[in-house]
Amino acid sequence: MFKKLLKPVNLLIALLIVIVVSSFAASLVQNSFFSVNVSRVTISTDRANGELAGYLYLPNSVDATNPAPAVVLTHGYLNNKEMQEIGAIELSRRGYVVLAIDMYDHGDSTWDTPAAFNFYVYSLYDAVQWIYDQDYVLKDANGNGMIGVSGHSMGGFSSECAAILDEMDFATNGFRKITTVLAVGSDFRYTPFPNPTSYFQTRSVGMIAAHYDQFFFDNDPVVPGQSVVYKDFVSDPVGLAFLGRSDTASAGYYYLVDGGQRVIYTPDETHPNNTWSLESGGYTIEFFERAFTYQLNLSGLNTLDSYGVTTGTTGQVWWLKEGFTLIALLALIALIFPVFSLVSSAPILKKVYPEEAALVPEFKPNRSLSNFLLKGGVVLFGFLLATFVVKSLMDRSAATLDVFVIFNWVVFAVAVAALAGAWLLVLLKKNPFSDIEDVKKFALKVTYYGVALVVVSLAFRWLLVNAATVANPTDHYWSAPSVNTIVFWALGSGGFILLITLLSGFVFNFKSEEKNPFGLKATPIQLVFSLINAVVLVALILFVVAVIGWVFITDFRFYTYAIQIFNSQQFVAAWRYIPLFLVYYFAAGISVFVNTKNVKGWLGDLFAALILAGPVVLFLIIQYVPLFSDGTAFYPTFSLSAILAVGLVPTLSFAAIIMRRFALKTGNIWTGVFFTTMFFTLITLANTVVYLLAVA
Repeated sequence: MFKKLLKPVNLLIALLIVIVVSSFAASLVQNSFFSVNVSRVTISTDRANGELAGYLYLPNSVDATNPAPAVVLTHGYLNNKEMQEIGAIELSRRGYVVLAIDMYDHGDSTWDTPAAFNFYVYSLYDAVQWIYDQDYVLKDANGNGMIGVSGHSMGGFSSECAAILDEMDFATNGFRKITTVLAVGSDFRYTPFPNPTSYFQTRSVGMIAAHYDQFFFDNDPVVPGQSVVYKDFVSDPVGLAFLGRSDTASAGYYYLVDGGQRVIYTPDETHPNNTWSLESGGYTIEFFERAFTYQLNLSGLNTLDSYGVTTGTTGQVWWLKEGFTLIALLALIALIFPVFSLVSSAPILKKVYPEEAALVPEFKPNRSLSNFLLKGGVVLFGFLLATFVVKSLMDRSAATLDVFVIFNWVVFAVAVAALAGAWLLVLLKKNPFSDIEDVKKFALKVTYYGVALVVVSLAFRWLLVNAATVANPTDHYWSAPSVNTIVFWALGSGGFILLITLLSGFVFNFKSEEKNPFGLKATPIQLVFSLINAVVLVALILFVVAVIGWVFITDFRFYTYAIQIFNSQQFVAAWRYIPLFLVYYFAAGISVFVNTKNVKGWLGDLFAALILAGPVVLFLIIQYVPLFSDGTAFYPTFSLSAILAVGLVPTLSFAAIIMRRFALKTGNIWTGVFFTTMFFTLITLANTVVYLLAVA
């Protein structure tokens, strides 16, 4: 017994060491090798029960007797404070005080939301009130604060709103708290104030307006409604007006408007790439150095160097943290397997295993060319169909969904006809297949598949017909709008997977004597303990995530994908979504089981990941290659959902491998399905906006 557990124990210890060492290294980059104190802060605000959570980056050289300029950072619509690590790390290590916050309704920040889309208006300005009151933040003799604000996407609108609200307060108190503003990936269209640029006055204001931004900077579009196209904001009328120009302007050039600086940077990036870019990182460093230099001079203060801020350097180290958190992320996913081996070996929990030997992968190549072509054709058809439906399901296109409704009726009709025909043969005592000994056996198999097809096709049709109301982005009960988009895709994809698997399963297995073709066979006890094992495993893995986050103030992250711990609000919301995602992971578990059970080792893992994530990858290639080559995406109106699809790739790849490996150990799909449903739903809800709205 102990000898059997030695291998998973050794692997567990090795992976924990990798996680701890990588997380410690990531924290060293984050705190600039202990020269910056990184701490969590919670700010109670004047909003209705409002509370902002953030990370404060305070250089060791800064205190009340040695104040420094400060920068308040925030994230975009679907993210959290960790997404601002470029500005937080690079500015703090140069000597600025940095506060990176979760906007209201995101991360660990909460308030009694009066309306779903109001969070960004006040988030940054409320954080500015707190940072302004800190005695280590530089102010001039008149009380003007040397504070900059910056945010990405919706955070950019929050930074613009902060400057406007600050200017409104200036009219009564006579001083400005905010002197510099850098809006990243956001123009002015969501700023709920008329003539927003008229409020900037003597502030230094910049924009990072990427050429391939999927949303903004096309205020004068060539084709209205097509936002996923090449843009050049310095030639757009709105961009020109911001720069105080009427004819031409240059990117990266600082113009004087109303006594303040104005600049637009135009990197060759997409919208999410702004948060993961050396080029945009360089612009951020340059902007705040030039902007604060100008503002200090305007206020009669000394130079940045005199306040301990390093100037003239352009090197960046934030990407090192990304590398270390990627290693920790991969180690965390790998940790799932030895932890499961140990958990499921416990005297009680080992009931997850069947009494007979578990399924063992066996590579059995079929040398029949016709069989190979038929199976290959089915897999290819399913792959291409899954690619095609990504957009149709995410944007709930009525015209396209109507075609799928017809497809469901065809499947339903075929299934009913097959059922009727099979039992007619029983009544007539006819046997059309000489190698099947008993016609009733054939009829029962047709019934097994036919009834399943009828149920799935009817349920799938109901989903398609009610697309406008199922987990609608404006739902109060399912209160995470971006997750609602993914949920509908997941439900629809699950329906397609089940239909194709059942149809192909009947064709390839109607002569087979295999007793567990779809991995569903399990005793009631085994099913219960599959769920218990999954719950215990989720708790243990997330415990590791929580401990690492608490000790090192880092998460498991790469680009826009992250695994981090959730709060109570996100936890409650996740359990509302779990039943919906269970449908997808159930279908995906069957597909992975059916298609990879006879494939060896890592080839099976790769094939499993390809089955689930491959169609999304192919869709993203089809969508974005035309954008970068010709300036217009394949679907030029498909913006936010295409970005959401990027996050599906690692989730589906990890889930496929986990489900395959668990099925090979237990002989069925259930533990893998339960675990992936709970785990990936919880981490999804921890990384997006979740509104606190009363259920209607």
